[in-house]
Amino acid sequence: ASAGARRSFAGLASSWEWAPDVAAAAVADFADPASLFTSYRILPDASAKLDPSLERIAPLDQNNILVITDGDGSGGGGGALWLGEHDNSANDCHLLRADFVRNIHRRRQAKFGGRNGNMAVGLEIVQVQFQQALDDCVLKKISAEEMKTRVQWDERWSWSFENYLPVFETCRELNVPLVALNVDSEDLSLVEIGGFPNLPQERIQKYISDPAGFAQFASNPYKTIYVDYVISSSYDLHQSMGILRTTITGQQLEQDMSFSRFFRQVMQMLSFHITIVPP
Repeated sequence: ASAGARRSFAGLASSWEWAPDVAAAAVADFADPASLFTSYRILPDASAKLDPSLERIAPLDQNNILVITDGDGSGGGGGALWLGEHDNSANDCHLLRADFVRNIHRRRQAKFGGRNGNMAVGLEIVQVQFQQALDDCVLKKISAEEMKTRVQWDERWSWSFENYLPVFETCRELNVPLVALNVDSEDLSLVEIGGFPNLPQERIQKYISDPAGFAQFASNPYKTIYVDYVISSSYDLHQSMGILRTTITGQQLEQDMSFSRFFRQVMQMLSFHITIVPP
């Protein structure tokens, strides 16, 4: 993905949240997700108060989110749309996201043609080493249950597989490619211990295919606001829960992780997620 596309991802990811009005009805195949869900825009506060607010968005304006995915037909037009989630909620995240996939597919297929709507769905929940399992599932060579086994879901992801099924089944039905986006645990464990220098050069190149874009991301002035809003509060939450002695990959520490190490770990994960999106 281009640096511009990455900036678009980040802007959308930080600006939108969805909450269910009639969550149970979301199982239906409907053409207008805005009719069943309430949308809010997050208005950030970059002052010392760090006191963001919410602004409700009219259903028609919410549908305008889909318009940005139409593109202009010149190559990879449409960029990307990041959808956040509550991992343990089927109704307010995964069913809604599945319907967004369906609606974006419908719009893009009408405009660009093709069986898959000239689109793909990236998954943070699957590590890049298991891409072939995703391909085989979409091609209907294996079942979703077999895909779960091949991506080592139970060992590498702690949330319910069934909650994600609406997204997987929708992509399988519409022939929309699934793209593994998460860094391999084996590589992340090396970075947790010694930072990027601890990762062999050939593995760095696997993840950071665009060094210039990576450098641009790392120097983004909005990173400071992100740290204040998200990382600092996340560190405080982890500390209050008493879970700062375990790294993302499960390594046990003798004492609580320092904020600097926590920050480095989060930023390295975020950097991986951004840079491994295929061009």
